[in-house]
Amino acid sequence: MHLTNNAVQKYSENYGSFEDGNQLSYKRLQQILNEQYPDCGVSVYENLVPQMKDLIIKSMSAVRKKLDPYKRKHTFEMFGYDFILDEDFNVWLIEVNTNPCIKESSNLLKILIPRMIEDMMRITVDRAFPRFKKGGGGKSTVKKATNTSTTSSPVKKTPAKL
Repeated sequence: MHLTNNAVQKYSENYGSFEDGNQLSYKRLQQILNEQYPDCGVSVYENLVPQMKDLIIKSMSAVRKKLDPYKRKHTFEMFGYDFILDEDFNVWLIEVNTNPCIKESSNLLKILIPRMIEDMMRITVDRAFPRFKKGGGGKSTVKKATNTSTTSSPVKKTPAKL
C-alpha cells in the first residue's frame, strides 16, 4: 500500500485505471499475488508486513537520538513510509515522510486514515491524558479528576468537547 505521492500520481493519464486511487489493500495485494504469482508462496501478512516493520524499526533506530533530542513529554510525530517490492518480493524502503498526506483521496483511504488517526490518538493522547474509563454496559464515564494545581479553581467533572 502506498499512502503518499498522490499529488504527483493523480496527473497521470492512467491514474485510477487499475485500482481506485492507485492504492491496494493488503487483502487485494494478496489476491493479486495468488492470481498472478501462484507459485511465489508469498503471504502479505507473513512475509511482506514483517519486512516493512523491520525496515521501520531499523530506520527509527538509526535516528533515535535525533527524533526528540530535548526529551519533551507528551509529544508525538506521525511518519509516512513508502515501500516498493522487487521482482523477488523483497521489500525496499523508498523514503520516510515527516509530513505525510492524510487526504482521503480513495475509498480505501476513507477507511484507513480515520482509523489510523483514531489509533494514533488512542496510543498517544488518550494514554497521556486519560479522561474516560469504560463503565457498566459499555458506556463511557468520566474519571474523577484530582486537582493537583495550587490554585483554588474547581476541577471540571465533564470532559471538554474536542
